[in-house]
Parts: sequence; structure tokens; C-alpha cells
Amino acid sequence: MDWDVKHYPTYWVGDTAGEFKRTELAYPHVPKEHPKFAQSMTVGNLIYVSGCTGQDCLEGGPTPTAIEGQMKNALDGAKNAMETAGSSLENVVKTFILARSLDDYQAIRKIETEYYEEHAPYLLENPPAATLMVVDSLARPKFLFEYEVIGVIDRKAPGWELTFYPEYWGGKMLAYPHVPKEHAKFARTEVVGNLVIISGCQALDHDTVKVETDDFEEQTRIVLEKLKIGMEETGGSLDNLVKTNVFLKDMDHVQRYRDVERAYFAEHAPELAKIPPASAAIIVKELPRPEFLVEVEGWGVVDRTAPGWTTKFYPGSKDAAAVVAAGNLLFLSACDGSDPKSGGVETDVVEEQIIVALDKVRATLEAAGSSLDKMVRNLMMLRHLDDYPKMRKTEVEYYEKHAPHLVAKPPVSTFLQLPAISGPGTLFQIDVGAVL
Repeated sequence: MDWDVKHYPTYWVGDTAGEFKRTELAYPHVPKEHPKFAQSMTVGNLIYVSGCTGQDCLEGGPTPTAIEGQMKNALDGAKNAMETAGSSLENVVKTFILARSLDDYQAIRKIETEYYEEHAPYLLENPPAATLMVVDSLARPKFLFEYEVIGVIDRKAPGWELTFYPEYWGGKMLAYPHVPKEHAKFARTEVVGNLVIISGCQALDHDTVKVETDDFEEQTRIVLEKLKIGMEETGGSLDNLVKTNVFLKDMDHVQRYRDVERAYFAEHAPELAKIPPASAAIIVKELPRPEFLVEVEGWGVVDRTAPGWTTKFYPGSKDAAAVVAAGNLLFLSACDGSDPKSGGVETDVVEEQIIVALDKVRATLEAAGSSLDKMVRNLMMLRHLDDYPKMRKTEVEYYEKHAPHLVAKPPVSTFLQLPAISGPGTLFQIDVGAVL
């Protein structure tokens, strides 16, 4: 397998430090408090693209105030990133959409479809796996939309071939023109070589296209059953699930979700009952429908022993592996600012919590035979948007000390502000992907 890693820097055109110019988003080209991340990073045939916002980073124009203009800029950014990495927008296999308002949902799906009509027609009938969330804020209060994508360089690369598994609601394939432009459109799963990517699963009944229960635990079991189906239809099994992102609207539901999940694994996935997949619990403002109480997206492998894809689980807590290696890819559980020994929050200083979380990431990677320098992507989460400059400054200063490679070549990154993070008093959380 080809696991070569390449870094493609981000350049913003605009006013940086009082000067209008094209600036690379890495230190010392921008101040420590400024955003710093790669445009994309490739791992073998995979392309990870940083979250693209409504800011016009290509031409330096003003950020539009309406969702339509911001989406155009974000989609242009994703398209440019895919092309810079030697691919095209048609080779996107996964999207992670962040919106500020659920009221924009139909407009988002319509604009996305019309953009694909013009720039990526293959994705109309073969939409990528997808997850969409509503969050309190993005990196700037004026941002309404963010668009993160995963793609491939070549759909037919040996060992990385793609297989598309469509989703159906009410007997209709979730692709255009089978459903209206304003409707949800995504794959159930996408397989890249041995890697399985499952769209966000909710408790929607696919025949009635309704949520038939408002009981949280029943919704959770329905979601887990969909993850199981998604893994099995690829030729694998639920035991081959390596990472989940669990999206909830209520922090009090986190432990209830884990209890149901643990019981479900005990019944349907004996290997995951021993060591669960790596996982992140993310508290969001809203899910794609008000009646949804939980949504889970997943990554897995078709075969844990496939050549080049040997899969190993490293124990963490009773609810999640610390890290799972699948081939050269490392999937970590989210790390927050709580004390690793007591489990409680020992400080209300955000910089100190960030250092605690990054210490956890570094220790986890080293235990798996990797290092912090080999981080390729992250999702950074803050409780308070005012802490964003402090987060970026603390991040780069931590890299200066522990991962100097990341100072000049920062990883792919996406940011969200959340209404709550993992527990009372927690101010920061980071979800990381890396390589061996």
C-alpha cells in the first residue's frame, strides 16, 4: 500500500496584519493567534481538506452576509483544494457540513446540488457520504457555513478502488433527480479500498420517512442497527467499526448513549465489547431534524487482516479505544481538558486545558508507535468563541516545543464552537487523525 503523506499549504488573499496580500497560514507568516492549517493533506490516495468557510480566501473579497454567497465561497474553496491535490471535486467521498441555522437546511442542499450540476455532475447520482450539524458558531460570528471534505486522488488507484452504496428513503434513492434539490442526498456508505465511511445515521424509519419514537434509548438502538447494516453491506461486520463520532443535543445523554452502545456491542459485536472503537461525543446545537435526538457517523474496515490494512485496537476507557490503527491510519478518541487521572476539570484556564488535551493526544500517538508530528487532521472545539485566539496561540506554542514539523506544516483543521463539551467546566476538546 502507498501511504505517502503530502502537505498542501493554505493561502488566504486578504487583509493580514494590516496588509492586503496572499499569505500562507502557518507560523511565522501569520501571528500565533491567527488561524493556521493546511489546505489539504494526502495520505496515499486519500485527501483530507480543511473546513472551508464563507470567507473569500481565493480572491480576497468581502464575506457575503447571505448563506448562498457563503456557500459559493466554501464550495469554491473545497473545489480548489481538491484540484490543488491533483484531483477534482467529483472525487469527494465524504462531506461534513456545519451550519449556524437549521432554517438554512433546504437552501444548503439546493445550492450544493446546483453547484454539483455545474462542477461535479458525477456526484448528482453518486453523492458522497455526509453528515450535517448545526452549531453555535464557527471561527468568526459572521460565518454561517463550513464545508469539510474527504476525497481521493484517483477513484481507480490500485488498492484504493471506490465502491458506492446508495441510501434510500421511501423507496427513493437519495440522489438527484430522484429527490428534489432541497432534499437530503447522500450515500449510505462509501468504501475506499478497505476503508468504510458511513454517513451520519439517525433514527429515521426509511420506509415511512418519519421518526417513530421519541425515546432516546430506542433512537440509539436504531442508529446502532444502521451502523451495523452499513458495515455488513460492505462485506464486513460491526466488529470492524474503528471510529464513531456521536452527535447529541444534550450533554446528559452522553452516558445514556454509552450504556446502550455497550449493551448493543455485547449482543452484536463481541470484539467491540472487549475494546470499543475510538470515539468522540460532540454536543451540538441541533441535528438535521428537531425530532432527532442522536446521530452517529462511523469509519471502519471491510477486513481487519487485509494486506496493508492490519487493524489494531489500543485500550482506552470502557467506552472507547484510545486509538485504533487501520493500516497506517490512526483514529483517536477525542481528548479534552479534563485531568487524565481524576477525570475532573482541574483548571478553568483555557490555555491550561488545551495543553492537557494536547498532552493526551501526544501520549496516545506515542503509545501507538507514532508521534504528534504525524497528525494530519483535527477537529477543534471550544466552549467560548472568545477563546479562539488563545487556542491558536497555545496550539502553535505547543507545536514549537513538542512537534516542530507542525509549526511550518500545520495539519488540516476544522473548528466549531459548541454549547457544551464533554462535561461541566470543560472548555476545549480535540479530535485527531494521524498516521504511523
